[in-house]
Amino acid sequence: MLTLLEGELVEKRKWMKEDELMEMTAISESTPGPIAINLATYLGYSRGGFLGAILTTLGVVLPPFAIMFVISLFFQNLLEYQAIQYAFIGVKCGVVFLLCKVSITLIIHNKKDWLSLLLLIGVTAAMVVFTILAINFSAIYFILIGAVLGLLIYGLLPFKKEQKK
Repeated sequence: MLTLLEGELVEKRKWMKEDELMEMTAISESTPGPIAINLATYLGYSRGGFLGAILTTLGVVLPPFAIMFVISLFFQNLLEYQAIQYAFIGVKCGVVFLLCKVSITLIIHNKKDWLSLLLLIGVTAAMVVFTILAINFSAIYFILIGAVLGLLIYGLLPFKKEQKK
């Protein structure tokens, strides 16, 4: 989703800058709900106030809802077709590619310090090990562990703060 949003909002329409999208991504990820809805609400509010927020949120929510509703009416019948099953396998491969692309984009554009790199390597290694060993460990725990480590490390170790000009 982030790849699509970046292409549409930053590159094509130029409604946001890259750094603004990264900041909103971080905020949207920390609030409940899907990132596309949170980002659309923010963008609508920043462009058109309260009414803009409502309209952009509806514009993001209603089309997928209608499509999923129609698909749900026929879903069990569709799964009987081998071509549909193969299509779902292809979709899974596409999702993996998009996740990798977003991860690389976030790594490139975010500030890099030793804590960020350490957390990235640690979480990646843990996810690979858990996947190989088929251990069920929710991504929410990775997020919580990262938050606690960040608070502990940045709270306990003296870091130079940037001086405001």
